[in-house]
Amino acid sequence: MVERIRGLTLIRPWAWAIACAGKDVENRTWEPPRAMVGGWLAIHAGKKWDQDAADSIADTFGVQVPGESAQPSGVIIAVARLAGVVRESESPWFGGPVGWTLDQVVQLPTPVTCRGAQGLWMLPAPVLERVHAGWAAARGARP
Repeated sequence: MVERIRGLTLIRPWAWAIACAGKDVENRTWEPPRAMVGGWLAIHAGKKWDQDAADSIADTFGVQVPGESAQPSGVIIAVARLAGVVRESESPWFGGPVGWTLDQVVQLPTPVTCRGAQGLWMLPAPVLERVHAGWAAARGARP
């Protein structure tokens, strides 16, 4: 059986920042269920785009943020481990009030098309299988 993981939809370019720019804290107003800590999240790039966020990421971190048309939407682009939950952090990505600390981020070699949702949501079985296969391929392992 394939391990279940939950999806988390983010406005673009925040999903890209996790997958490609070292964003190690996801800021929320709420804490995830305690049982999720240590588990995995599928990072889903939503359909909405935030140009102000893209400009801020570029200015703050000195990285070139791909434009809206270069970032796929409605897809899972990475898997990350939810390492912990904090109310303060030294990370430049922390904005609070609740920070979900992320580690072991693996960008998928091919984005997996999937409809997102608010909050945490379960990946449909066929999507979960494709995410696990991509995750394994990115790590050089067997699915």
